[in-house]
Parts: sequence; structure tokens; C-alpha cells
Amino acid sequence: AGICAGAHADDAHLGLADELLSHVGRVVRVPESWMDAITAVSGSGSAYFALLAEAMIEEAKRRVGEAERIRWHAADARSFRADGTFSLIVSSSALHWMLPLSETLRSLARLLEPGGSFLAALMVDGTFPELEAVRKRIAPMKPSRIRLPHAEEALAGFETAGLTVADSFEEELQARYESAAAFLKSLNGQGVTGGSDGARAFLNRSELTRLVSDYDHRFACASGGVVATYRVLYVRAGKDVK
Repeated sequence: AGICAGAHADDAHLGLADELLSHVGRVVRVPESWMDAITAVSGSGSAYFALLAEAMIEEAKRRVGEAERIRWHAADARSFRADGTFSLIVSSSALHWMLPLSETLRSLARLLEPGGSFLAALMVDGTFPELEAVRKRIAPMKPSRIRLPHAEEALAGFETAGLTVADSFEEELQARYESAAAFLKSLNGQGVTGGSDGARAFLNRSELTRLVSDYDHRFACASGGVVATYRVLYVRAGKDVK
């Protein structure tokens, strides 16, 4: 976020604004003449994510190379409409952010042809227990806004969408990050800061600083850095032939 002082604002006011905004990302103080440009960029969040999706597609094209049979789309999975249906849909590390999950799965199921397969890997409840423990210590009155579906909820969503679950299993994985700050930055990159459950859920700068310090201390790896635990649900489902 970019902030500047108005005609009646002083350093104390800027400090308060800095404190309030710091829980959702980096805050920079800029000259007032820059604010129109900052507002233009900040007000085009949807366009930004569209550009990000297009950049990801370009990177995928570079890695895959020329493939005439592949068609690329940047779209919302919950509203995407295709010319036809597909024999296979694969989703990795995405469905858990597209809540309500049952609604997303119903939209995707419409794109699957009868007899087609749906393969998915998604994070479920039980992910990031380290972060949850530290947050409860630092700010017990500010519960996390991160909500991941329970495994049972996710499986029920597949069935509700008209898909038959052929196989599923859960796995607990641990990832190492250079620091707690690097871990939190990776979460920000996954869109975890989106949405709001009210101001009580946000950590202010001092709380965030304590959280990072406590995480670095309590969940340090012997080889350096810190650990974060992911609980992943793998699902193989299909659409019955009627």
C-alpha cells in the first residue's frame, strides 16, 4: 500500500495508517503526486491477476514447447465455459482456495465428459499447525482467517457435484523455508491475504514481528530455516456414464 500525508496529517497520523495497513502487506510512504498512479494500479486487482495468469500460461508454453493440441485459457474455474467437454481434469494446489468447494466442483464437473476422470491434490484442515500454534500464543483473541476444507467435506463435495470418488488418501508433508518471514511471504503469494473476517482477525505490525520471531525459534530446522507442515488430500474421481 502507498500512503502520503494530506494537508492536515502529521507523522502520527501516517504512523497510525502504516500500522493499520501493515498487516496486509508492505507499506510505503510516497509523495502525494504519486497517489493517482498508485490508485490506478491498486484499483485494478482483477486485471493484475489476469496478467499474472497470462504470464503463467506463457511460462507453461515455454516449458512444453509447441503443442497444437493444447488450448490455453486464463479464466475463473467457477464460471469457465468451454466449447466441449474433457476426458481428464487435473487440479493441483488450487481447489482449497476456491470456496465454497462444492460450487467449484459442480462447475468443473460440467466440463467433464461421461466416463472422464478428475484428479486433484488439495490442502485440507490440519495444514500449518505450527503457524496456528504460534498465532494462538501471540494473539489468542485474533483467530486465523485461513480456512481449509476438512477431508470429509472435500470428498462430500465431489459426490455432491455428481462425481464418484474411486480412490482417495491423505498425506502429511513437511516443507522447509529459509525463515518464518519467507514462509509467510509464500502464503501471501498463494492469495491467503484475500478476503476478511473482520478487523479482529488481522495482526498488527508488532504482533506480526513477534509471530515471526517466535516461529523462527520454535520451529527451526537443524539444517537451517524453519519447517511448515502441509496436509494434502489426493482424489481420483470420475463421472459416470448414464
